[in-house]
Amino acid sequence: MTSKYIDTNSKIPFYFSVDFEDFYHDVNRSLGNPNPSFKLAALKKSYEIINRYSDQFFAGRRMTFFVTAVLAKKAPDLIQKIFNDGHEVACHYNFHDNVDNETAETFIDNLDIAIETLHSITGERPVGFRAPSFAISADNAFAYKELAKRFKYDSSYKTSEHKSQILKNGEFLFGDNSLKEFYIYQMPYAFGKINIRTGGTFLRLFPISLTIKAMKQAYNKQHTPLLYLHPYDILTGKEFWVTWKELQFMNIKQRAIFWLRQNQWLNLGNKTVETKIEQICKTFEHQGPMRELLDE
Repeated sequence: MTSKYIDTNSKIPFYFSVDFEDFYHDVNRSLGNPNPSFKLAALKKSYEIINRYSDQFFAGRRMTFFVTAVLAKKAPDLIQKIFNDGHEVACHYNFHDNVDNETAETFIDNLDIAIETLHSITGERPVGFRAPSFAISADNAFAYKELAKRFKYDSSYKTSEHKSQILKNGEFLFGDNSLKEFYIYQMPYAFGKINIRTGGTFLRLFPISLTIKAMKQAYNKQHTPLLYLHPYDILTGKEFWVTWKELQFMNIKQRAIFWLRQNQWLNLGNKTVETKIEQICKTFEHQGPMRELLDE
């Protein structure tokens, strides 16, 4: 994308990706459950729906799945199927943890575990990385330096700035290692009190006009518009739901707050997702796996 302005005679290119993680497992682990289980049936169901999007919305083009290694270990056959179906299997760390909160040793260990886990399943080393919750701060040079040793691209860096104001040629450079950065654009909204990202909860809860506006704004700032979703954004039957009984170790106030947040994460707006993707595709055209951006 070299033009500063949108060519109104053709659709705008964008890339669709999935942060493929198990909400039920990850939340239970974060809440202190020493042996969190998985919702494999829900994950398989969500993949069947998402895989259908290739033909339904994207003219047969495949997508990128950023996969956590802890999930890949539990469901290697599912990850192999994703790969065999022609999708890109990229890395979403080992556990669904905040990278900025990790020690250097823990970060390196978890990166290498994640890479080897995915490699052992697909036979290919992942070339792309996305941090869980996009949780690498812009000034965490150590994390980006370690990523540059292992990957060709990253998609964790959140920004509202024009591409030219961030990194030269959109790359981190560390000696002989470089890391292409495909930014997650966030559009300031409500006098800067909210940053609208193009996917996930923002797609489900806000009018589709805001997502489309954010994607156009990203394009005009020379970013590649990226639309992302999670398995729990797709399903409508609360398949990843953590029950009230399972939260009994919390006090009533904590349980109530979590219950409200969980309703936001797993329930609100899920039924609108496919209609919104269809609307997006009237203006934008999905290009394929994100690794193809490396050739541009």
